Order: sequence, then structure tokens, then C-alpha cells
Amino acid sequence: MEMTPIEQWTPRAGEVLQIVPTDATMAAVAAAPASSARPSLLQESHIRTAADRRAKGVPWSPWIAFAFHVPQRLDREALRRAVQRFVTRHGALLSWFEPDAETIDESTTFTRRALPVEQVELEVRSAGLAADVDTARDAVTERFAGSTSPLEWPSFAAGAIDHGDDGFTVYYGVDHSFSDGVSLALGVDDLFRLYQIEAHGSQEEVPPVGSYVDFSEQERARSEQLTWRDPALRVWALALLSVRNKLPSTPLDIGVQPGQTAPSTRMNRTLADAETMKAFEARCKAHEGGVGAGLFTVLALIDAALTGRRSYLALNAVATRSEPQYLMAQGWFINLVPVAFRVAQGASFDDLVGKAQKALRRSRAATDTPARSIVDYAAKFGGVKVGATAVPPIVSYIDLRRIPGAELPGVDDVHALGGPGTTGDVSMWINRGSDRTYALMSYPDTPEAAVSIDRYFRAITELIRAAAAGEDVTVETALAAMQLPMAADA
Repeated sequence: MEMTPIEQWTPRAGEVLQIVPTDATMAAVAAAPASSARPSLLQESHIRTAADRRAKGVPWSPWIAFAFHVPQRLDREALRRAVQRFVTRHGALLSWFEPDAETIDESTTFTRRALPVEQVELEVRSAGLAADVDTARDAVTERFAGSTSPLEWPSFAAGAIDHGDDGFTVYYGVDHSFSDGVSLALGVDDLFRLYQIEAHGSQEEVPPVGSYVDFSEQERARSEQLTWRDPALRVWALALLSVRNKLPSTPLDIGVQPGQTAPSTRMNRTLADAETMKAFEARCKAHEGGVGAGLFTVLALIDAALTGRRSYLALNAVATRSEPQYLMAQGWFINLVPVAFRVAQGASFDDLVGKAQKALRRSRAATDTPARSIVDYAAKFGGVKVGATAVPPIVSYIDLRRIPGAELPGVDDVHALGGPGTTGDVSMWINRGSDRTYALMSYPDTPEAAVSIDRYFRAITELIRAAAAGEDVTVETALAAMQLPMAADA
């Protein structure tokens, strides 16, 4: 699975099909009952952020999506049934939220409404022929932008582009409040398997899954029981103390002032081929760390080279699917945890990998307690304050080889898609596949950031290569890779 900005997606031409609710189902939406299940803290924050961006006229895409190509002729009715089964088996996709006021702000409360499974019926509609790549992409992008609001149902847009003898491309987009990156990969696996069952009578059935609606309520209950004795709060307190109570920010020159934002752009580049990453992993293991620890070590060395800082902190996006019923469920099963460790004067890659691994282990204690609740709780006692609509920079590492759907036999051209937005920082998603490890970075679309991000990519790639080759990797190595003068100690 490739993480791809939708403007760079190149679907084949063909007939664009939409799989949408029937008129009878849409009539049932108006009478759908309210649910006592509250939105998760992530969902609430996301909905407020989207409303804030809309009110300010800021371009921002609150949806995420996947697309994949199947090299066989399309059975439209089978795909309709598959999408309907997909939607009805994931409880979160049957719900949406009603705000208690027309203007959404920090005081707004949200009521969840949910459509009963038996009232869901979908149908296939043709949106006409897309004669070229641009027309096909624009048709799908328009659906994602206009049909995925979490404040109405459906909050998803699904369908296909029928290429005739050249197969078909399935597309599915949904508001981010109902999905995450892992869910996109799992969705490819789930939907393709359901299609195989419906189209070809496959005997392989998909197992039942838990609902993100239930998870959200459980998570809210945990947050309400938070006290100073919570291990998660201790993890965060120690991490923030190490960097003087400041959340991470990029050390790069990105052409915007702290607190400001600009339209964002994204870049996807290969960091290492399979053999290089295998050697990198061996180097990490030889020094009591894994690949994730090795990657955070690389980033910490670059940070120290650019800033002179001796304490490194990153916000790591981690999965919260700790219970088996949620392993294959659709939802936003993500939390941010702090990864913090010291970068001593003269420290090398080999010195730091073990420290980074210990930091990752420590951070696990914070996995199941939402970062939002911890930050809000700590702010009452002088901790760092984060606005309700703030979007912090993150670092994510995923081994795609372990996730169903990321590298699925029988499909090709698999993409996780995202739309344009704004940012005032740099976020990074590093993904390891069978053939290569790559990173997608999101950053302000400025001339300064373009230069900095190019150097950053090159430096990360060079440090991974050097570590894999058994070479000495230090702050000085990182500095040379960035092609910049040494920063003074901070």
C-alpha cells in the first residue's frame, strides 16, 4: 500500500460507479434513534478542527481513503453486496453525529445517531464515463470532498471505476473520525475478501469484529478515571520535563513562523530497499533495539545536529487495538505517545538504539489513555496547553508486512489516499514493505520547506544506509548528511 496524495493518484479511465443508499434507506435516516454512546476524544477533536478550518475558509481535507485495482471483470451486483456487508459489519460506519448548536466550538456537545443494520440497503448508480485519468480522479475526489461529513449519513463514499476487460478499481473514502491508516489497509483486505465471497462463492468467511462505537465509550470511561497515579500520566510528565514542557516542533526551516500555518504538500520517497533495511534491522538488534528504535535514533541524531539539543522528543502514533475484537475493526484506533531520550555529547547510533528502544517500551504505558485527556488534565496543574483544534506533528512507523491488505495477493495499485490541507509543522509516516521502506512527509508548501525536506529525506536515507553498512553514525554524520553548519549546543 502506497500513501499517496490524491492529486498524484492516477486511476485508469472507465465508467465511474457510485454505491449509495437507496431512497428508502435515506428516509430511515431521518428517524434514526439517538445513541448514548459518545464520540471518542479523537472524534470530537477532529470534528471541532474541521469546523474551525471551514469557518476560517482554510482548505483542509478531513477524509481519508483507499483505492485498489482488481484485474478481473467487475460483477457490479457482487460489489454492491460486498460494500453493503462491509458497512453493516462495522458499527461505526452506521453512525453520525449531531451538534447541539449550528456553530461548532469548544463548548459544543455531540449526539450520536445510528441507523439499524436492517434498514441499510445500497444500490449502484452510474456517474458516467471518465475518458482519462484526470476525469476519473476528479470524479472520485469530488465524492470524497462532498459526501463524507461526520455530521450526516453516510459519512463514507464508495464505488468503483469499471475498466471493462482491464478489471476495475474500488474506491472508498470516509471521514477520518471513522478510520485510520491501519483501518485503510484492513479495509482493502476486508472488502476484497467480501467481494470474492459474493462474486465467486468463496468459502472463506470473514470473522466478526468489534465496533469502534463500543471502544469509544470504553475509552471515554478510562479518561474520566484519570488521576496523577496513572502510569500514562507519568510517562507524559517525564517526557515533557526532559524538554522543558514543550511539545515537539520541527528543527527545519519550513518558511512559516511558530504558530502559523500554510497550505501543505506531501512527498513520498524511498528510504531503503529490502536488503538495506534487513541489514539496518540486524544492526539495531545487535544493540538491543528494533527497526522502530533505529529510525527514532536516526531522527534524534539529525535533531541534535540541527539544534544542539541533548534531549529528543517525538510524538509517536501507535495503534490502540489491544483487545482481539478490535484487531480487524474499522475506526480511529490511534493514540499519540511520547518517545523521549537523551542524546549525550558524542553519542553514536550504537549508543542510542538501546535508549530509543527503552523509550518506546516506556511509552507503551500511555497507549490506552488518550493523549488529549492527559494533556488537558496536566494543563490544569501548569502543564503544556494545547488548543482543541491543534494538530501536532507526528512520527509513525508501520511494518506493512504484518497488516492484512497492505500487500494483498489478487489486487494491485493499492493506495491510501489523502487530500490537501494546511500545516505549520512536519509530520512523517514511515512504512516498511516487502520490497522497500518509504516515508511520506507532510509540510508547508513553501520554497524554504521544499529545500529543507529534500535535505531531510537525503539525510535520513544516508544515515540508514550508513548504519546498515556498519559505518560509524554520529551527530557529525547527521550534520554532514544535512549539508549544514553545526548548531550551537542548546
